[in-house]
Amino acid sequence: MRFRAPKPRYDQLLVLLMIAILTLVLVALLSTTLNSQWLEQGFVPEGTAPGMVIRNPVTMEKRMEERVAVVYSPLDEPVPNPERGFYRYVETRSSAPVAYDAEMLTDYAAQGIRLLYCIHYLDDSVDGPISDAFLAHIQENLNRVRQARLKCILRFAYTDDDPTQRGEAPPFGDADKARIESHIEQLAPILRANSDIIAFVQAGFIGVWGEWYYTDHFVDDPSTPWIVSNDQYARRREVLTALLDALPVTRTVGVRYPFAKAAMFGDNPTGDQAGYAARTGFHNDCFLASDTDFGTYRDDQIDADKAYLAAQTQNLPLGGETCTRNRPRSQCPTALAELERFHWTYLNREYNEDVLADWEADGCLAEIEQRLGYRLVLKRGLYPTQAEPGAALSIFIELENEGFAAPINPRPLALVLRSTADGDVHILGINQDLRQWLPGSLHRIDDTLTVPADLAPGDYEMLLSLPDEAPSLAAMPAYAIRFANADTWDAAAGANRLLHTLHVEAPLPTEGTRVYLPNVEN
Repeated sequence: MRFRAPKPRYDQLLVLLMIAILTLVLVALLSTTLNSQWLEQGFVPEGTAPGMVIRNPVTMEKRMEERVAVVYSPLDEPVPNPERGFYRYVETRSSAPVAYDAEMLTDYAAQGIRLLYCIHYLDDSVDGPISDAFLAHIQENLNRVRQARLKCILRFAYTDDDPTQRGEAPPFGDADKARIESHIEQLAPILRANSDIIAFVQAGFIGVWGEWYYTDHFVDDPSTPWIVSNDQYARRREVLTALLDALPVTRTVGVRYPFAKAAMFGDNPTGDQAGYAARTGFHNDCFLASDTDFGTYRDDQIDADKAYLAAQTQNLPLGGETCTRNRPRSQCPTALAELERFHWTYLNREYNEDVLADWEADGCLAEIEQRLGYRLVLKRGLYPTQAEPGAALSIFIELENEGFAAPINPRPLALVLRSTADGDVHILGINQDLRQWLPGSLHRIDDTLTVPADLAPGDYEMLLSLPDEAPSLAAMPAYAIRFANADTWDAAAGANRLLHTLHVEAPLPTEGTRVYLPNVEN
């Protein structure tokens, strides 16, 4: 039996052909409509030929809005940072000048030390001017501090001899008010010229060790140095303000006793006095030595003086040293509690040896080393994946200050865009005051910056920079703040990698620009 193919149905073929034609027409109309919209809105680059893939404007907008979250890992180790931490002691005298040992200073820096306690005894200048030779000597020593990439805690005094320790009566051997003021005037040019490497200044000058207690000239009766009249506090304030005037307004001066500041400025100073008070911090040279820290707090006002100090040091420096073992008060539990409460920024690493040994044996020395001053830890960030030159760039960073204190001296904050192709760097300033990054709190950088209009297309690593405010130190990594995070510190750049790369695309035509595709034949 022969197989016979079915007879074709021409009516069905005609229907299929008509459907195909209608489909092609609809596709063409839709394509024309979409391309017309993209051309009108400028999302097709000039010179794009028909048939090339072009981006849907909605897709492009979404890409520009994409964000990437980065979570940072903290470090559990000391992080060397400027203007905070344990310090080392150096001393010189006008009667026997001692040059700072440059090699020793370099070794300190290699150990992670960033502060030197630089005391100058003007012991042969009590009755006359500071010699030109000793002024030059001070400058030479400061040059060595600069070369080692360190900073000074600066103090001047006239004597370290306390006759009462031998059972003898005064005099104590400090200079009178007029002499002190003339010496401050002599020192002012050196202080201003080197203010970039002076982290903090202690009031000094008055009394044995410059501690404002055993003095011949700033109490009514040197045999009762604990009794200071209002008139004598007024005279002390004049010395303090002369020293503040010799420094840039960005620098502070610390006084030995909390109640001394309260007596000099009161609760609500106004005018110039308010400005001086805002720059008057503290130092405590017998931390934990007794219930009053050997007179740091008044016997009958311990709680009030401590409350005053805790409030004042939120944005003002407190530093100093321990001076004797006083168990259990000088041991770890109280030490940690009071270092935190009073926002300690710096502490002597050499004295008192017994107290430091107790801290090490009891296991808190490492924590103290880490937390003195500020300790900034990145928590997380939210960053765009792409941007265009001249466009907005929104960033969100969350960090915590795990230290005892806020940063004291002002410094800039900036986002750095570094080309992965050629290393070119572009700096975008961020308007935020680091001195408000108080300890024990989360802080946020939530800002919208502007991508430089001339930024070349490409990939850019994002870094956060906290350099020194002084132009002379701004490019030196040793003076930049490092976050306490793993894999973020760029030691060569002195900046913190945010572990994110931003892709910058060539600018597209602006909205409303009419773009025509070229005619292509065949």
